[in-house]
Amino acid sequence: MKRPLRTVRLKQDYKYNDVNDKNYYFFRSDQYNFAKMGVPALFFEDGSLADYHQHTDTGDKIRFDLLSKRAQLIFYTAWEIANSESMLKRDIPLPQ
Repeated sequence: MKRPLRTVRLKQDYKYNDVNDKNYYFFRSDQYNFAKMGVPALFFEDGSLADYHQHTDTGDKIRFDLLSKRAQLIFYTAWEIANSESMLKRDIPLPQ
């Protein structure tokens, strides 16, 4: 794989994958049920604001420069997977 992160120049952050994450985002995501069974799954997250899902969570807070890079990262990642010569490897199941 060509490393899509280098293409869009974003820093990868695993804090939401941590079992000690107080928000437990990854473990509450739809992807978790696949990942815990070893099925390759991607979890793209952009963090959250203090007013996430509140009436003050408005569109003017969107960082469109980062949103564009994230969209490119998802596209390039999917492109690399789709055009790979081999299937993704199944991973060791996560603790339940």
